[in-house]
Amino acid sequence: MKLNFFLKPKKAFALDVSGASFKIFQFERRNDRVAVKGYAETPVPKGLIINDVISDAKTFAFLLKQALDKPQFGHIDTRDAIVSLPESKSFVRVIQIPRMSDAEADNAVPFESENFIPMPIDQVYLDWQYLGENADGKMNILIIATPKEFVDSFLGVLDKASIRTVALEVESQSCHRALIQVGAKETSLIVNMSANRSSLIMVEEGNLQFTSTVPIAGNSFTESIARALGVSSTKAEEIKRKVGVANTTEYPNIKIALLPILTNLSAEIKNILKFHGEHSDKQVSRIVLAGGSARLKNMVEFLTPEFSDFPGLSIQLGNPWVNIPTIQEQLAPEDALGFVTSVGLAMRGIE
Repeated sequence: MKLNFFLKPKKAFALDVSGASFKIFQFERRNDRVAVKGYAETPVPKGLIINDVISDAKTFAFLLKQALDKPQFGHIDTRDAIVSLPESKSFVRVIQIPRMSDAEADNAVPFESENFIPMPIDQVYLDWQYLGENADGKMNILIIATPKEFVDSFLGVLDKASIRTVALEVESQSCHRALIQVGAKETSLIVNMSANRSSLIMVEEGNLQFTSTVPIAGNSFTESIARALGVSSTKAEEIKRKVGVANTTEYPNIKIALLPILTNLSAEIKNILKFHGEHSDKQVSRIVLAGGSARLKNMVEFLTPEFSDFPGLSIQLGNPWVNIPTIQEQLAPEDALGFVTSVGLAMRGIE
C-alpha cells in the first residue's frame, strides 16, 4: 500500500510531534507574497511521548486543541493537517532499478525494497518517487517506508483530536524542502538537532539519499550542564541558551561540560560523511545545522575545526526561508530553525 508521502494537499496546517513538544505552523498567501498565518510550540509532560509513541491520547488531544485555538502567533483556520513522521520510525533510501514504466515500477519497487527495509514489506507503508537516471541508465528511486502499526496508532490519536490528516511526511522530506534551495546541485548533510535526537540527512545534488538518527541533541546538552553545575534541568536549559558553547566568567566550565557530547555528535557526523564517501563520488560540500540546538551560541565555531580532515567542507546555519524569498517574516531565519520541520511541512501546504 502507498501512503502518498509525496502528495501535495490543499490548504492545511503543519504538525510536528517530538518527545518534548509539538509544533504547529501555517502559511497563507497574501497576493503575490507568503506570510506566516500562525504558529505555536507546546511542551508536553514528561512521559506523554515515549520513543515517539503517544502514551495518553486524551491528554495529547487536549493540548493540541488548546494550541490550535490559541497559538502563540496569529491563528490556525483549518483542522486539515500535514503531519510529520519521526525519522527514527522511518526508512529513507535511494535504490536503483532497471529502466521501466511507472506501472512496472509499482510492482518492482516493493520487491526491490525488501533488500533495504529491515522489516517485512507487508508491515510497512511504502511510497516511492522517481529521481532520474544514473550514469548506467538505471532509475534512481527514493523509497520511504514507515511501520503500519506506528502510523495507524498515530492517526488514531489525531482522529480523537478531530484532526483530519491529509498527508504524511517523513521529517527528512520537510527539512529538505525548507533548507535546500530549489535547483541546488551541491551535496549537503543536514543535521537537524531537536530535543531528543539529531537526524542526519544526506542530500546529494538536490535529492534525498539516506538518513540516520542519533540520540544526541538538546536534552543531552542540558543534562550535561545540569550535572556539571549541580543545578536543575530548568536552570541548565536557561544557562545553555544564554551561554552556548563557550566558557564565561560566570560559567567557566560550560564548554568543558559540553565537550563529550559535542565530540560524540561530531563522531556520528564523521561516520555518515565517511559512509557517503565510500558509496558515492560526490563530495559533501557543506553541513547545514538546523533545529533548536543549532541556535546555541558558537555551535558553528566549535564544529568547524572538528572537520578539518574534510577539505572544502563548510558548516553553516540553515535558512528555513531560502525557498520563500517573498516571505513576510514574523520569525527571523535563526528563530525559525527551531520550527524547521513544521516550516517544511507547511510549505507543502502552499505549493
